[in-house]
Amino acid sequence: MSTATRQVRRRSTASSTGTVPRRAVPRWAVGVAGLLGAVVLAAIVLVTVGREGSSPASAAAPPPSSAAVAEIDSHQIPVREFALYLAQDRAATFAYFQQTYGVADGPHFWTTAHGGQTPADHLKKLALADVTRATVVLDLAQRNQLIPDAGYDAFLTAWTAENARRLKAVAAHQVIYGPVQYTEANYFSYVLNGVSAALPEKLAASGAVPASDDALNAYYQSHLDSYRQQDPGTHTLTQLPFSQAASQVRQDYLHDQFQTVVSGLARSASVHIDTDVLNAVAVN
Repeated sequence: MSTATRQVRRRSTASSTGTVPRRAVPRWAVGVAGLLGAVVLAAIVLVTVGREGSSPASAAAPPPSSAAVAEIDSHQIPVREFALYLAQDRAATFAYFQQTYGVADGPHFWTTAHGGQTPADHLKKLALADVTRATVVLDLAQRNQLIPDAGYDAFLTAWTAENARRLKAVAAHQVIYGPVQYTEANYFSYVLNGVSAALPEKLAASGAVPASDDALNAYYQSHLDSYRQQDPGTHTLTQLPFSQAASQVRQDYLHDQFQTVVSGLARSASVHIDTDVLNAVAVN
């Protein structure tokens, strides 16, 4: 997912009110915008990737793109999808081994063990954690009628249809927003970001996430520093009253509740890994 699981940033209240913006929202696995930029792992999924220090991928024939690397809550994760997360997490993996062990890039970088683990195996663990988080988000989106099918085959069908629609619109001299053609990775990011933005309100509407006035006020009281207003003349900060911050408080509260729900689902997800396929996925 070099695709965007994974993170949607909240809007800041700073523009017209002068309030200090909240901290930048970290990436999931889910969030989501890691698919488009820097990656920070937000959910840890414990998996076994071959033997520690081994690199079986280099000796195995590459598996077909349709082969399932894992099954997560009954959803098959094909190599084609898994490759998106491998691309997404490459930079973070390289930085980790460079900073932790002082190693540089080279022909044997991915297959040389450091601290009992190769960069290739470390990368696969990150990718498995991210794909688990993204899968539970898409499954949640399907259960809340935001998408008809959470499977990757359905996504590929939708991606093909969307690109065909865009080409037809361009040929008819119609206005389109965004690229004329989405790459597979960018469209996956677009879909994941979209459902991640819509799900918090969906969960609140269904009662899955409580959003009473008392809950919002309690959240506001525990995050007072996030809702301060800067005087444009003196540059001093004063507390923004709840009545003025209510909209932003609700958005922030629901976002945090959504992250909690997704993290719980990722931790409890049923994950079955095909180690033969996983080990055969090449990293170079």
